[in-house]
Amino acid sequence: MSKILLLLLFCFVHVHAEEVYELDKIQVVAKKSVPDFTFSRPETITTSQLESQASGQVAPLLNQISGIIGSQNGGPGGRVSFFIRGTESRHVAFTLDGLKLNDISNTDRQFDAAFFSAPFLKQVEVHKGPQSVLYGSDSLGGLIEMSTRKGENAPQTRFDLNGGSFGTIDMSIANDWKTGEAGSRGTLTAYRFHSDGISRLNKKRFKAVERDATDITQLSSSSNHKWIPRLDTDLLFSFLRGENELDGATDDNSYDKSTNDQFIAQQKTNLKLSKSSALALRNGFNRHNRNLKTLAVGSESFSGNLIQNEALYNYQYTDFSLLTGLATEHEQFHFTDVDRSFDLHSFFLQTAFKLSDLRFHLGARAEKHSRYGSFYTGSGGLAYKLSRSVFSLQYSQGYKAPSLYQLYAPSLFGFNVGNSELVPEVNHSWEASWLLNQDQFETGITLFQNQLSNLITFTTAQGYVNQSRFIAEGVELSAKFKQRSFHLISSFTNQQFREEESVILRRPLNVFLAGIATFPTENSEASLKGRWYSSRKDINEAGETIKLNGYDVFDLGFRYLFTDLDLGLQILNILNREYEELYGYSIMPRSLFLHTGLRF
Repeated sequence: MSKILLLLLFCFVHVHAEEVYELDKIQVVAKKSVPDFTFSRPETITTSQLESQASGQVAPLLNQISGIIGSQNGGPGGRVSFFIRGTESRHVAFTLDGLKLNDISNTDRQFDAAFFSAPFLKQVEVHKGPQSVLYGSDSLGGLIEMSTRKGENAPQTRFDLNGGSFGTIDMSIANDWKTGEAGSRGTLTAYRFHSDGISRLNKKRFKAVERDATDITQLSSSSNHKWIPRLDTDLLFSFLRGENELDGATDDNSYDKSTNDQFIAQQKTNLKLSKSSALALRNGFNRHNRNLKTLAVGSESFSGNLIQNEALYNYQYTDFSLLTGLATEHEQFHFTDVDRSFDLHSFFLQTAFKLSDLRFHLGARAEKHSRYGSFYTGSGGLAYKLSRSVFSLQYSQGYKAPSLYQLYAPSLFGFNVGNSELVPEVNHSWEASWLLNQDQFETGITLFQNQLSNLITFTTAQGYVNQSRFIAEGVELSAKFKQRSFHLISSFTNQQFREEESVILRRPLNVFLAGIATFPTENSEASLKGRWYSSRKDINEAGETIKLNGYDVFDLGFRYLFTDLDLGLQILNILNREYEELYGYSIMPRSLFLHTGLRF
């Protein structure tokens, strides 16, 4: 039955028809907008999608994006990782209104999206391939860019209540406000989530039955303040606390617990100099405090600070656009007897221009690392527009400096974990694509290759070492179709690995995604989404490489919109598939969630 459903879904294609890339539509504002300086089409999660899901979390939506492979350590609150085009999960950078969210307290400076909430977000864009020219280290494989709401619906208050299987309930209240027509506006949001959860450990492998609960609280404020017509300031503040129960390596009842606190503060002042130029000054702070309590080790605390300062200048004249900037980053990490930091100073220049139907972009970034000295990355591409088709070829470089934990972690398990001799990881990326955009139909083919080297791996004999390299290459196919009464979407990703010096884990070679949405009335929607993953490799508790079987998952959704009220229903994993994304960890079985959204 599932194979027939997949076949039917993959025969069709959706979403909103988009304009083919047009350079002359760039808005003159000093910000790092990736689509303005690349020919790659981002995958976008819209405001409507964020509001319609029966959960206030970001991670479940990201797992349904074409080209992203997600894996989670057992249900809500478990660590979640995302892989883009064969690169490692630590190679994906997350930003919020331009501020880097990657966790300095984490062992590999990876951002864990398991606790992050969606009610205060306006949209999410996923950019595949290195974005190191604009965003520096951490965006070696790709970038997930989140933008906040700033009173777009003012004056309005929205209350959302979701609940369902496994004692899950979450609620949020968001107030969009403004003062005058051209004054200040913003959004205040409070979010609360609780779930009794499922056992983190896999029931079949470890006979696990004890549930592991998750609690999330997030308070956020995002606003824009216009002082004079040419001068305004964006302010962003957020506090998040995520708590979840854990299981030991094979112990279902260890009652381990993790607490993660995150503090975010940022200001960005924007000055429009003329019709064709603008300046911006941004200062941001991102702090993580993590506490882990286990029966085996006791209590451990990790903390990390990231302070960012950046000045941007943007200039556009007819068919030419230039973005340049200076940036500094200060990272500080504390764990037990380790208290280390380093500084990074950067200059970057990105241009885009066109000559008739030809388009070009060129960029370069120079960085001075307090430990590693100077680094240089570049990018370039050209595209040709033929009627409604766009053909493009792009090259970009990326790198990721070792984390402070990887460099200076103390001796554990009888050997030194940290390695002060580590060097940055490197990626050379190529992408060739063809995009066709008709009024109701859109399709595309992308060929990609990532050449990764100096990859950092962890060994039980040596700790962290620069040990491996590999080449990840593949093809992405997508097709979307839009009619008044229904939308259809399908995509296929195939990736292969060669010249690998160690086993490639947790990344299936083939992924299918498909969905159909129907609109029986102007105010109602019913959708069916399916995804299929081929087998993948992982490591078991004995350190042996094993094969995890492929699987398919289907989700069903309904939504009805009234004037100030929307109601929703989602049934996830409707066929109740049992599978593993990670060896030894559980996945959500069939579950049902209800959604209510009230605007007043």
